[in-house]
Amino acid sequence: MTRAVVAAMTAYALELREAEVKLNQNESPCDWPKEWKDAVLARAAARPWNLYPDFESMALREALASAHGCSSENILVGNGSNELLAAAIGAFVGPGTPVVLPKPTFALYEKLVTVAGGAVIPIAIDPATGWLPLPEMLAAASDGAVVIVCSPNNPTGGVLPPGGLDALLATGATVLFDRAYGDFANDALPAMHERLVTFSTFSKAWGLAALRVGWLMSAATTCREVRKVKLPYSLNIISEAAAAAALDQRSRRDATVAHTLAERARMLAAMQPLVTPFPTQANFIAFTAPRPAKELFEALHARGVLIRDISGSVPNALRVSVGSREQNDRFLEALAACV
Repeated sequence: MTRAVVAAMTAYALELREAEVKLNQNESPCDWPKEWKDAVLARAAARPWNLYPDFESMALREALASAHGCSSENILVGNGSNELLAAAIGAFVGPGTPVVLPKPTFALYEKLVTVAGGAVIPIAIDPATGWLPLPEMLAAASDGAVVIVCSPNNPTGGVLPPGGLDALLATGATVLFDRAYGDFANDALPAMHERLVTFSTFSKAWGLAALRVGWLMSAATTCREVRKVKLPYSLNIISEAAAAAALDQRSRRDATVAHTLAERARMLAAMQPLVTPFPTQANFIAFTAPRPAKELFEALHARGVLIRDISGSVPNALRVSVGSREQNDRFLEALAACV
């Protein structure tokens, strides 16, 4: 590890320690009650810890399949959706594969495509519209290409227009669809298709970011191809037990989403006289301000509020997660003082 990397990690750790209000990573503001955690740990304690977990995580796959009306053969689970994205890109992207990628978006996609040898075809996003650039994506997609799309998109918050997935599939491309923030757009899981892989996570609306549980859904034949690349034993018994328990407590997920949508609307209304927020259907708000982004980031941090400076990918922009009402009030007060 280089000195520069160590220095950057140390600086980031100091930021986290100094910030009283942490709204920089799109996390849920709602932790699990202690009694729920105790129940999950008791379930895990009943399992032998000297033995590997189930190779296929069948208990969680079957629970997800039951919840979504499909077969366990249509589901894979892993150590966060990042691991599953890496496996799917490894399965479908090779040297020279054209990969259509709206930008700016989650930086991991392009890194994984580059490692696989794919040829990235970037499609510029205009965050002010609230939509992803579907016509340009369709023009670039083709039979044999791969399209990677995050909707709602991180870090801009925009979404695919209605019918966007069907239109992309009609080009003959394989579509890797990341709906990490889809719960906050009230979108339903799309219908299965052999060239569509849909990624979901327990980290956001379900409040399990610390346990790293992701899952994907696709046709059984497609899942078999991804399974050939996916690492074995990637989900531990505690994470698996927590995710299965979460599926039995959907009302809590629904309450978290309802809170987030109400607070998002309140924050947008309060921010509009001060800054220029972009339309968003996620649990975060990207915005530009009348002063340089880095200056505003540092001024907010000096007041104990940590958000994300995204000006490296969106000119002069920052991104704030929707937190608890108290956290959001602190952010809004600091923003008014700093702007």
